[in-house]
Amino acid sequence: EGRTSRQFGSILNSTQKVRNFEEQQTIKKKARRRNMHLSRASLLTLYRFSGSLLLGLCIHQHFYDLTKLLPRFAKTVRVARMFLLPSLFLFIANYSNSIALDRIGISLTYTSKCGIPLITVLFTLLLDGITALPSYATLLSLLPIAFGIGAASWNSPTFELFGFLAAVVSTTSQAALNVVSKRVMTKTGVRGAEAQRAMVFVALGIGLILTAANRIQGEIRELREYGANIRNVATEGGGDMKEEEQAVVPTSSSFHPPIWLSFLAVLAYHMEYVLSFSFVGLVEPITYGTCDALRRLLIIVAGRQMFGGDKFSKTNMGGIFMALLGALMYSITSAKGGGGVPVKSG
Repeated sequence: EGRTSRQFGSILNSTQKVRNFEEQQTIKKKARRRNMHLSRASLLTLYRFSGSLLLGLCIHQHFYDLTKLLPRFAKTVRVARMFLLPSLFLFIANYSNSIALDRIGISLTYTSKCGIPLITVLFTLLLDGITALPSYATLLSLLPIAFGIGAASWNSPTFELFGFLAAVVSTTSQAALNVVSKRVMTKTGVRGAEAQRAMVFVALGIGLILTAANRIQGEIRELREYGANIRNVATEGGGDMKEEEQAVVPTSSSFHPPIWLSFLAVLAYHMEYVLSFSFVGLVEPITYGTCDALRRLLIIVAGRQMFGGDKFSKTNMGGIFMALLGALMYSITSAKGGGGVPVKSG
C-alpha cells in the first residue's frame, strides 16, 4: 500500500510539473508572437521596401485619383520582371547594411562603403571590358577618396567581425547594383521612380518570403524542443525547469521605434533611391559610385555631430580633406575627356 501511495504521489508530481511546464511554454509562445521573430534589421528592411512601394504607387501627378493605382501597380509588376537581378542586389545591400548599422554603427559601416567606387571599377571591367573604364588619371583619383573616407572615421570605437562582414557584403552588393541597374536601365529605358518602384516590389517579395521561411523554421524548432522537454518531464520526473526557461525576457526585436520616426526613415529612403536611380541613369556607374562615396562621407561627419562621439582628430580632418581633394581630381580628370565609353546596351 505504501509503495502504491508513493507511485501515485510520483504520478501526481509529474503531472503537475508537466502542467507547469505547459503554462510556461504558453507564456513564452505568446511573448514570441508579440516579438514577431523580427530583428531590427529585418524590420527596418521590410519597412523601407513596403513604405517606398506605397509611396511610389500613391505619389504621382494625380495622387487623388485612386483609379490610377491599379494600372500603376500592374505596370510595376510588368516592369519588375526586367529588374530581377538588380532587385536581388538591392535587397542584399539594404539588409546587410541594416545589420551593419545595428552592430557597428554609422562611422565604421560607411567607412566600409568607401570601397564602392573601387569595386564598381572591378565589376565594370569584368562586364564591359577595359574600354568602359575612364582614364588612368581618373582611376587614380579614386584612391585618395577611398583612403580619405577611411581616415575620416579612424579609431572607430565599435568593431565586431559579423557587423564588419555585413558592411563588406553591403558594399559589394551596392557596387553590383550600380553596374547592373545601369545596364538594365539603358536596355529598357526605365529609370528614376519607375525603376525604384519595380525594384522595391521584387525586393519586398524576397524579404517577405525569407521572413515567412524563418518564422516557419522557428516554429518547427520550438515544437521539437517542446516535445523533447515534455518527454523528459514525463519520463524522468523532469526536475525543476531551468531559470532561463522560466523567465520570459523580451528581446531587442520587441522594441519598436516611434511611428513618426519610422515614417521619416521610409520617406528618406524613398527619396534617396528615387534620386539615385534617376542619377545613375544619367552617368556612368563609376561616377555614381564616386558621388555616392562622398555622400557617405557627409553621413559620417553628420552622424558624429548628431549622435555624439569623440571630436575629429587630425587624422580624421586629414581624411576628410583627402577625400574632397580626390573628388576634385576626379571631376577635373573626367572633364578632360577621360570618361571612357558608355556602357553598351546589349
